Amino acid sequence: MSGGSQRFAVIGLGNFGFSLASSLARLGAEVLAVDSDQKKIDELSEKVALAVAFDCTDEQLLRANGIDKVDVAVVAIGSDFGTSVLVTRMMRDMGIEVHARATTDRESRILRAVGANHIYMPERDHGDRVARMLIHRNVEAYVPLAGGIDFVQVKPIPGMLGRTIRDMDIRAVFGLNIAYIGRVSKDGVRTYRIPSPDDVVEMGDDIFLLGTQENIENFLRSAEKD
Repeated sequence: MSGGSQRFAVIGLGNFGFSLASSLARLGAEVLAVDSDQKKIDELSEKVALAVAFDCTDEQLLRANGIDKVDVAVVAIGSDFGTSVLVTRMMRDMGIEVHARATTDRESRILRAVGANHIYMPERDHGDRVARMLIHRNVEAYVPLAGGIDFVQVKPIPGMLGRTIRDMDIRAVFGLNIAYIGRVSKDGVRTYRIPSPDDVVEMGDDIFLLGTQENIENFLRSAEKD
């Protein structure tokens, strides 16, 4: 795998893994996809940088295909939890950040115990949603709504800090609305309110944005360049 764009590995191409790998590639990431099923690899091969069929417990083959060069590996194996645990631990031993798929709270606890940095639950975390949160690491939550409108929760980037809502003028520049802001008060209680034009963005705020998927992507990509 070459350098440049963000690099991810998706291990296991069930419904969640396939959707995630496809979405990451569509968002511009370099994706290594691994599954033992050649048919799934063939379906995905033209969408991602590299799709290969082999036993994902083979550390030598994983390294040969560039697993140690990725920024994050997502273990999305659904059919064999034992393999998921083994691969998660193996990746962590390589020093790779690992996000893993779990279907129950018990599985989640076990995967955490062997080193998983983050857990996804497929019934809650759709592949496209997870892809956007992986690509844009300041995104805390992402919810697709009806009619092509998305709702996202983001941490403020440095260029937003100390500026008023009026000064940033996100609606005019990006076509987005700030639905509300979450802020921790002096007594430690987080409150949420619709901001006024003169509100100043502070460190630790949660910014909730509403707009089209395209406009949100444009805002996030612009913000990451600052």
